[in-house]
Amino acid sequence: MERSLSATLRIDYYSSDVRKSFIAIIAALTLVISSTPTHSLHSLDKYINAKSLASPGLLVINPADGKVIADNASNSLRIPASVLKLISTSAALHFLGPDKTFTTTIYSTDKSSSFVIKGGLDPWLTSNATLAKKNGQKYLPTLITKANTENKKKITVYYSGLYEKDITNLKVYLKSKRITGTFKKVDSEKAQSLAVEEKASLTSLPITEMVKFAIMWSDNTLADRLGKAAARKLGHPTDSDGLQKTFEQAMSEMGVETKGMKVFDGSGLSKSNRVSAKTFVELLIKIRNNPQYESIYEGMPVGGLTGTLQKRFVETAPNAIGHVHAKTGWVDRSVTMAGYVDDGENEYAFAILADGIKPTWKSRKDARVAMDRLLGVIVRGNH
Repeated sequence: MERSLSATLRIDYYSSDVRKSFIAIIAALTLVISSTPTHSLHSLDKYINAKSLASPGLLVINPADGKVIADNASNSLRIPASVLKLISTSAALHFLGPDKTFTTTIYSTDKSSSFVIKGGLDPWLTSNATLAKKNGQKYLPTLITKANTENKKKITVYYSGLYEKDITNLKVYLKSKRITGTFKKVDSEKAQSLAVEEKASLTSLPITEMVKFAIMWSDNTLADRLGKAAARKLGHPTDSDGLQKTFEQAMSEMGVETKGMKVFDGSGLSKSNRVSAKTFVELLIKIRNNPQYESIYEGMPVGGLTGTLQKRFVETAPNAIGHVHAKTGWVDRSVTMAGYVDDGENEYAFAILADGIKPTWKSRKDARVAMDRLLGVIVRGNH
């Protein structure tokens, strides 16, 4: 049957009517192809293969239908730099919840010149008055001021649940007030046994606000502390092994593949971190429109307008201004970006991890320019 049909077609092809039909079909196909901008077929490849990106790990997907718009070694493990903050903040929101807060309290003891500070390792506690006022962070020295009502010039402070950096900054503050402070670290039980009367207390903003700030301004200390807070919640140590287990569990429970992922901190500063573009895109798709993680999207810098993307796209791809919501990053040989880009009709999740560039200012700039223009192509709908 197939042979007879084929033969018939070959014979009919040479008839006048059929020949005209074939010509019409070919003409129609030619029109369709020619009506598609030539650069639309090649623009993405042009930037994906740009020398300045040094063959990045890259993936762009339309979550609405799962269509892959672009893919370049998306399973390969790359240095994520600060894009890793998407994972550490997701883990914090996943295990601690967006409404979680931290409380730090100071108590009097049986000695008028001694106090106890019992904290909860508040990730955003600060001894910098300017930062406290600007960012809504709680100001640790406030506790000393409220407790030391007799203005003692020599005090002893027992403490638990505070970061050593906070203690260092508190010492500097006391010195500026001509107060000599002796600090003694104790465990939580000991702190509670020494406490006599609560004098003052500070409660942090909820984690959701911390996440917005960490993502918008790429705050390394805050992101790392949030990741470690998630680890403690699970009973894991806060070293690299503990973070690895915590992040793997969070991603697994969220349905995100992490094959080969290696993490050594929660900030992305470590050059030993390794994550694939695929992992980031899967995560971005999972958290989008999920109320538990909405602070990540809300905190993402907007291309050409806010945060670490405020100056991006302005000269490189003006058409993309306002169309890109993403987390940026760079460390040594790696320049990265991951987030969402829209073309007015569809929103795409993307990750670009260029970790093979030269560790120079110019090379990083060139990589960013290529990324901006690549995303600009997507905004134009030419893909």
